[in-house]
Amino acid sequence: MSTVSEQPVKTEPSGQSASWRRAEAVVPRGVSSGHRVGWQQVIVRTRGAYVWDQEGRQYVDYLNAWGPIVLGHSDPRVNEAVLTAANTCDLTGVGPQAGEAELAERICAVMPSADKVAFCTSGTDATMHAVHVARAATGRLKILKFHGSYHGWNDHVAVGSSRKDLSETSALNTPNGGGLHPAVVADVVVVEWNDAAGLRAAFDEYGEQLAAAFTEGYVHSFGCVPAVPGFLELLRELCTSHGVVMVMDEVKTGFRAAIGGYQTICGVTPDLTAFGKAVANGYSLAGLAGIDALMGHLGAYSKTEATIDGTYNASPYALAAGNKTLQIMESDDIFSTLHARGEQLRAGIADAIAEAGAPATVAGLGSEWCVYFRPELPTNFREAMQSDAEMYGRYHASLLAQGVLEPAFPTGDRRLNAATTEADVTTTIECVRVALRAAVS
Repeated sequence: MSTVSEQPVKTEPSGQSASWRRAEAVVPRGVSSGHRVGWQQVIVRTRGAYVWDQEGRQYVDYLNAWGPIVLGHSDPRVNEAVLTAANTCDLTGVGPQAGEAELAERICAVMPSADKVAFCTSGTDATMHAVHVARAATGRLKILKFHGSYHGWNDHVAVGSSRKDLSETSALNTPNGGGLHPAVVADVVVVEWNDAAGLRAAFDEYGEQLAAAFTEGYVHSFGCVPAVPGFLELLRELCTSHGVVMVMDEVKTGFRAAIGGYQTICGVTPDLTAFGKAVANGYSLAGLAGIDALMGHLGAYSKTEATIDGTYNASPYALAAGNKTLQIMESDDIFSTLHARGEQLRAGIADAIAEAGAPATVAGLGSEWCVYFRPELPTNFREAMQSDAEMYGRYHASLLAQGVLEPAFPTGDRRLNAATTEADVTTTIECVRVALRAAVS
């Protein structure tokens, strides 16, 4: 990993600024995904643990596109498999696509909740289909979710994780953005994460009206916040007793926390699992896995079945990427590497925080972590959002100037990939020491 002296990132004149202006002229805000706003950099090359911007500056990447890059950027083994697939049999729209059954078999073999798997293109697609399946199976409408957890941009679940409108008195079921249908909000029951009493009360009041309860097994929507002991088990028990479909959102934890997802770590098996991100090392692939009794409700154009249809669902190129990624995960010791590097980094950051006397804490799982600028680790969304944004801004700017790429906002979880070396981590910890001094100054 290369580092540079601590200094502000150049803005003008800059080829990167010109690229941004060109994009802003033809793309809303210059990007097609909101989280890409706020950067001055334009990344033009990637390899392994590193990315390079338009001006040739190298960064060790701890963003990793919010999770999909798990083996490393531009992995030649995955890319070769994709190229072979594209040159052999491209998209047909007829029958099972090349590699579809093979990848489904791999996932069913490692994920406890997976009797069947249906593929789509994004986590938003997967959670949308989960809602549809749950409603088709139960005949109910309401959905339960936890405050702060993001499950995609479908109206059914795009409630209760708004950051801009969050206050001590704001309603838990505040819509996440403009344009969402207001009538949907009434059918979304939002509970504070780790609030067992609130969860029981919600099931007491709405249990017979709930089609599904959505949960992250380990919350990454606002950093790294685990469930308190017994909380996931309580949710599983309540779902079973009230006939509610338990949906685990493993879009970030699936194929990153463990090959079979966080459910293999916590020992709580959901009825449906939404996954994506790391399954294909950056290629557009996601899916819904679940028990036979529920997955049997997926069909097409029927009043009693939940339609799943999409021209690009299970494209041969993405399936090739998924099969090769899982093959590598199965044959190489990927997860031992990810967990060891993650633990090395978290321990080093904790030491650096203690040395600096900074009002900060660090938490994480496997290859992921989050630094909160607050004296205690958060247990829920409101607490996480109390992380000092100004302090984090100085911390982030210092890291970026030193060649370390992390999320640009305080509650963003960061992660390393399997190409990240011990030397990268050691150097990063030294950069953190410098950044913490900048944060508290």
